[in-house]
Amino acid sequence: MKKLFLRLNKLSSSLLFLVLTGVVAWLSYQHSFSFDATHGNRNTLAEPTQQLLKGLQQPLTFTAYVPDEPELHQQLRELVAKYQKFNDAISLEIINPDLEPARAQADGVEDQRQVVLKLGKQLEVLGSVSEQSVVNAIQRLQRNDNRLVIFIEGHKEADLYSEKSSGLQDIATELHRKGYKLQPHALLSTNSLPQNTSFVVIAAPKQAYLPKEVSIIEAYIQQGGNLLWLEEPDKKTGLASLQKMLTITIPKGRLLSIDDKPMLSINSPSIIPITRYGEAELMQQQQGQTLFSSATLVQRDLAEKPIWDFDSILTTSNKVWLETNTLAASKNTKFDPDSTDIAGPVSLGIALSREIKGEDSKQQRIVVIGDSSFMQNGFIGYAGNLELTEHLFNWLSANEHLLVIPAKVAPDTKLEMQDWQLYTLGIFFLFVLPIGLMTTGIVRWVRRKKS
Repeated sequence: MKKLFLRLNKLSSSLLFLVLTGVVAWLSYQHSFSFDATHGNRNTLAEPTQQLLKGLQQPLTFTAYVPDEPELHQQLRELVAKYQKFNDAISLEIINPDLEPARAQADGVEDQRQVVLKLGKQLEVLGSVSEQSVVNAIQRLQRNDNRLVIFIEGHKEADLYSEKSSGLQDIATELHRKGYKLQPHALLSTNSLPQNTSFVVIAAPKQAYLPKEVSIIEAYIQQGGNLLWLEEPDKKTGLASLQKMLTITIPKGRLLSIDDKPMLSINSPSIIPITRYGEAELMQQQQGQTLFSSATLVQRDLAEKPIWDFDSILTTSNKVWLETNTLAASKNTKFDPDSTDIAGPVSLGIALSREIKGEDSKQQRIVVIGDSSFMQNGFIGYAGNLELTEHLFNWLSANEHLLVIPAKVAPDTKLEMQDWQLYTLGIFFLFVLPIGLMTTGIVRWVRRKKS
């Protein structure tokens, strides 16, 4: 009887184990669970990417034109699964281009192993399947509205396609990748601005605008147009009436600073670092420090009746001031309280907005910055300058929901040690370890010889 009881107990335990194993297997098939154990979550999409995917209003499809290779197919499924985790409307389709050449040609596929990204009815062939490439493509597809960003030319403005350090080719290339259509435009050639203009850029002119050109710009603003105006110190641009229309002032002089530079190893007093961005909507995502050169002050004209909502978006530290004398005439580069110098903190960038009522109500948006160098080839690669430019373009084109996705960098690829730790390691590997090995070898040799 006891043996029968033991057998039944063993049989019931086995059956219970099999049942539990089956339940666990069924649950694992029905519900998947995973977590990223890498330092810095390098295998997880960046937070801005997650927000972008969650905000998609149309289905997103990855169509991979690749040969029939099971291992490659599995890699693609794992890649797309990262995106599907944050949006159920994302799908993957794998097609052999040799079996469906007509469809591959219709999608613009020229070679095997290419991926086409489709958002609604729009599509783009990806040059890479990295997170940054996918995000840029999604933003381009969302911006496919054929609207233009007009760069006014003809007054020695910063050249949109110049490779010089003062040119804008680097930022133009980056913005093209993100779906912006940039076009230089001479006002006198058409006496107007294109109807599908998203916003206009005045990029630090060095020659004065003619009255006719100013009237075209002012008419554009009166009609609700958006504007990015970049100014530089002491330039006679002929845009005084535009300042009055916007109820702002740009005083003569340039911003100087010395005490803020040691951390940057920069000695020029005209280099101004900015880390204070205010509470404006367009600056909410700004993280990196920005750098400006030969900047000037931009402020609201308190003598004029306010017709705009003002936000200071770029504010200096209290160690920066507006120097009203030229550097050559100035005896030193310190703030002079007895002169017309303006003490910091001061603003070198402001955002203006107002509601335009009518059949198509919208918010009119204008940004005025007392510097253009931050967008130029020589400065755009510094810290947060590219990030700032992208935020400005997103906000002015009413695409602020399209986030700037920072490049993901592994946080644990650099080993930082204190000096004493480095010295300890050096002494150990250069002296202690070699001497220890030699001593051990000699001792063993002596012992063997004696034995």
